[in-house]
Parts: sequence; structure tokens; C-alpha cells
Amino acid sequence: MSLTNIIKRAPVVIIGIPALIGITLYTHDIFMVIFTIVGLLILGEIHRMLRPNGTEPNVWLGYFLYLSLVGDHLLMDGKHLGAILIVAVLLILTWEMFRKKSHVLENVASTLFAATFIALAMSYFILLQQLGFEGQGGHLGGYAVLTVFIGVWTCDTLAYLIGSAIGKHKIFPRVSPNKSWEGSISGLIGALIAIVIIVWAGWLPGLDYIDALILGLIAGVGGQLGDFAESLVKRDVGVKDSSNLLPGHGGAWDRFDSILFSAPLSYLYLIFVVGL
Repeated sequence: MSLTNIIKRAPVVIIGIPALIGITLYTHDIFMVIFTIVGLLILGEIHRMLRPNGTEPNVWLGYFLYLSLVGDHLLMDGKHLGAILIVAVLLILTWEMFRKKSHVLENVASTLFAATFIALAMSYFILLQQLGFEGQGGHLGGYAVLTVFIGVWTCDTLAYLIGSAIGKHKIFPRVSPNKSWEGSISGLIGALIAIVIIVWAGWLPGLDYIDALILGLIAGVGGQLGDFAESLVKRDVGVKDSSNLLPGHGGAWDRFDSILFSAPLSYLYLIFVVGL
């Protein structure tokens, strides 16, 4: 990594990480609002990335569907999911009749997929942070979110460092030609160790080392799959970063691609397996 790139990245890291920790541990509604907006930014990036390929997602109906799904999931426990989806499908198909755009099926499918994927992933991420606010250990959810961040960041950092140093066997060259098995496995081991240490330190009361290993696998494997998924889309549309939102870091999707996979899976594990 060049010195210029490090200088560009520094303000985001120096300011962003402490702010993220504070918001995650000590707020509830602010966290929900901020990451609902982050989801909107990611959705907007996806819309823009698809246009060079000739696909024209319905931007405003996509935003409407996203906000409806997030609101229903967070405020109504997802009771109206089916109704929201069918109304959205009917609206998008009807509006497509008047848009006079080509690639109709791609437009409809991309609008529905992008809004639904980002809405559900961000909703589960926000719900993960809300665990424990009603007397279940205070900031349990905040520590759970930080655990996911630490697992993913540890995995990313070690994968990059070890992969750059000794990586020879490409893991998925069609999607991400610079990623290696050596880096990927090192990152996974790092995520496992990091989350075992977090459980040992008592950040997540009620969890044992088996839970730690599973959460480590979710962060290490799920996080890398999220990275590959974004790389697949970016390679298909021919862009390097999802946007230039954060100097030296790319766009919102570039920063949260791994979180969109690992956070929902972590939440589902903690709810349905651990029973929090």
C-alpha cells in the first residue's frame, strides 16, 4: 500500500473507528438511523454501478421498497414482509410499462434484488446491535457488533498481509485475481483467534468457546464470501470501487460488503442456536 493511499485512509480510520465504537456501544436509535442511511448509500451505489451494463433499476421504487422492508423488520417484526414484496412487484412492473426502457426483466429483477438484499441484511445488522437493550446484559448487542467488526477486520488484514507476502495459490481468480488460499486461510485463523479471545475476555456473556469458533467461522468465511460477492458484481460492471464516498476506502458497499454477510448470519446464530 502506497504512502499516498495511507494518508488518504488515515482520517477515516482515526475519526471513524472511535466514532463507530461510541455509536455502537452507547446509542440505540442513532445507530439504527445511521445504518439505515448507510444501507441507502449502498443501494444507491448498486443502482449507479448497474447502469453502464444497460440495466436501469427503478431508483425511487427501490428506495421505497428498502425503507418499507427496514421499517417493517425493525418496527413490526417483519409481519408485513409478504404484503410489501407483492405490492412492490406490482408497482415496479406497472411503472416499467411507462418508463420506455429496454431490458425490462433485468430492470425489475435488479430493483427487487438490490433493495431486498440490502434491506434484510442491514435490518439484521441493526437487530444484532439491539440485543440486550431491554435488560439482557446492557450493551450485549453493541459488543456483538464489535465482535463481528473485529473478526472481519482481523480476517481482512491478515488475508491481505499474508496473501501479499506468500500467497501463490489463487482462490477465486475469475472473481478476485489477487486473493490467495494462503491469505484466505490465514485470515480465517485470525478471525477464529480474535473471537475466541473476545469470548474469553467476557464480552459476550453466556457464550462458550464452541460459540466463539462458530462466530469466527461466520466472520472469516461469511465475511470473505461477502467480499467475493461484491467483487463479482464490480468485475461484471467494470468498476474498481462502488463509489468514491470515502477517500482511499472506496464506497459504502466496499466498507460493508463483508458485514452484509457476516452480521445477519451472526444474529441468526445468536437468536436461533444460542437462544439470546
